[in-house]
Amino acid sequence: MEPRRTSPLKSLVDRILAMASGRAAVRPVLLVGAIGEGKTSAGLRLLSLLRQSGVRVGGFLAPRVLKGDETVGYSLIDLATNTTHPFAGLEPNDVRVGRFFVSQQALAMADRAATIAATGAQVVFLDEVGRLELGGGGHATAVRRILASAAVPVLLVRAGLVDEVQRAFRIERPIVFRARDAHDESAASPAGTRAFWEIVDSLPYPLLVTLGEDGYPWSRPMHVVDRNANRLWFATSRASRKVRQIEKDPRVTVLFVDSARFNYAAIHGEACVVADSDRGRTLWRDEWRDDWPDGPGDPDYVLLRVDGIRGHYLRGTTGEAGTVDLRQE
Repeated sequence: MEPRRTSPLKSLVDRILAMASGRAAVRPVLLVGAIGEGKTSAGLRLLSLLRQSGVRVGGFLAPRVLKGDETVGYSLIDLATNTTHPFAGLEPNDVRVGRFFVSQQALAMADRAATIAATGAQVVFLDEVGRLELGGGGHATAVRRILASAAVPVLLVRAGLVDEVQRAFRIERPIVFRARDAHDESAASPAGTRAFWEIVDSLPYPLLVTLGEDGYPWSRPMHVVDRNANRLWFATSRASRKVRQIEKDPRVTVLFVDSARFNYAAIHGEACVVADSDRGRTLWRDEWRDDWPDGPGDPDYVLLRVDGIRGHYLRGTTGEAGTVDLRQE
């Protein structure tokens, strides 16, 4: 049997643990990625693993704030207190960064988080070091303070600016880690499986995604009316488009998204229409009579059952992520 390969992220964690414990000399870590490549989500996953190892972590990360698929700003997570604050948005404010604006108050909050972390944390995150910092603004003072401390700095840097950042802040022999290397999904631990179902069970109105006749995915919000282990139950119309699509191709995805907490979970599986009058009566709700006037005996009222095969999830505030084999549920 071939030995199991250690993932790049786990290898990075081991190196940071060695530096944080004094077993290895401290070298700055540059977490590098292009725009949209997932630097912050990689930082959140690294943060989660370090916390699980008992490391004192501080500083801040700045996840995107989304409206649909559009980025409309950034929030600031103070890693010492786990509190989230507004950081950047589209409304004109004190400091312009690209198409976004940051207030001096938000910058002061970030600087304060970094200052506290530099004196008490073993690992300090700073998200991110960019054009503003290269010009001496933004987080530039905080970067220098962290680099001068005994903590292990983890600096998030855009891929095209790595050389400039190294020169500007005199960073020698950094450990450069590509954000994309953190996104190789791994099987969830038992605790991860629990986290997966916690996300699923907290969101009763997911999107059900079917394969359309045109070959493209079709999605619509649905209400989970029951769950038995890896089986989800929905009520629907026998004459609906989704039923026709499922009868042609039963492969579906059920997507659960909590945008307030940056959590999501997805279940991939197979769906079928179930003609079970007993279960139909058991799950029936009187508020559905507008759709099915004849109640649970209405010929247009049917149940959809989704048998989950595989799932994946991300807990946004910690970066914890993984895949779940639902056939074992």
